[in-house]
Amino acid sequence: GSPVDQFSFLESDDQHLNVLVRSNANGDGMWAAEVAAGDVALLRFPIAYFSDGSEPVPSSNYRRLPKPEGYTFQNRFVSDYLIYGTGSGWGSPKHSDGSNLFLVRWARGDSHQLSLPHGVDRIEQMGDAAVVVGTDGRDLHFTSVRLGSWPEIVSRYTRKGASQGELRSHGFFYKPEGDTTGVLGLPISVPGRAGYRHLFEDSAAILFLRNDSLEFREVGELSAQPERAVNDQCRASCVDWYGNARPLFVKGRMFALLGYELVEGRIDDGRLHELRRISYAPGVQQVTRNQSE
Repeated sequence: GSPVDQFSFLESDDQHLNVLVRSNANGDGMWAAEVAAGDVALLRFPIAYFSDGSEPVPSSNYRRLPKPEGYTFQNRFVSDYLIYGTGSGWGSPKHSDGSNLFLVRWARGDSHQLSLPHGVDRIEQMGDAAVVVGTDGRDLHFTSVRLGSWPEIVSRYTRKGASQGELRSHGFFYKPEGDTTGVLGLPISVPGRAGYRHLFEDSAAILFLRNDSLEFREVGELSAQPERAVNDQCRASCVDWYGNARPLFVKGRMFALLGYELVEGRIDDGRLHELRRISYAPGVQQVTRNQSE
C-alpha cells in the first residue's frame, strides 16, 4: 500500500511512525490524492527501524482497517485517533442519507464507527476534538466529535443551501480561545456546486462559527463583492496557485481573503460585523469602510 496524502502520517511521541496506507492510493502528487481505493491498513513501526532501506517492514506491523465505500477519501490524525471516511470531494455533491466515520486508536488498535447524515469532505482538529465537514447534496454540515475513551458526536451545525468554497487544507482555520472554546472559519459557496469548481469560481463568503464545548453557533460571515472581481488571466494571482479564499486571524484581528479582496471583521455582542475592505486587484486599489462605523 501507499499513503493517500500528507495527512496520512503521524510521528507520535512514543517514537513511532504511523502511516495510513491504501492498496490503490496514488500518493499526494498533483491531483493524485483526490481518488483512492482498495484495502486500508495502518502501518506502525518504531523510528529506530529506519535504516538504509534494504529491509522491508515486517507484515506484523500492518493492521488491517475497515474499508469505507466511495473513492474521495479523507484521513487525519487527531489526538489519539486516526479518523477517516469518504464524501463528494472534487466531484458533484452526492445526495445521500449518510455515511460512516471511522475512528481508530493508532496505539491500541481499537476501532469505532459513527454514523453521519452527510459525507466526509473535510476532517479538522479543534484542540483535542475534531470537526467533520461534509454535504448531503443540499446543505453543508459541521459535526463536532469528542475523542475520549469512546468517541461520540456532540453537536451539528447545518448551513442551509451552501457548499464548501475551498476544498484544499488551507481553506480552514481554527483559532482557539481556551481549552474548549474558539472560532473557526471556512469559505462557502452556492449549493450543489461540484468541488472542482473552486478552481474556477470565487467563494461567496467566509463563514465563521464559534465553538463552545463542541457546540457550534454562527457568528456571521464576511462576504465577497463579485461585481468588483477582476480576472487578470493569472498574471498577478491565480486561484489554482494557492486557493482564492481563506480565513485569517492576525494579532487579535479577523480577516477574510476573498480573491483580491481582504475584508476585516470584528465580533461584537456575539455577532460578526464588517469593518473595512480593500481590493488588491491590478489597477484597482480601493479602501472602503463600513458605513455604520
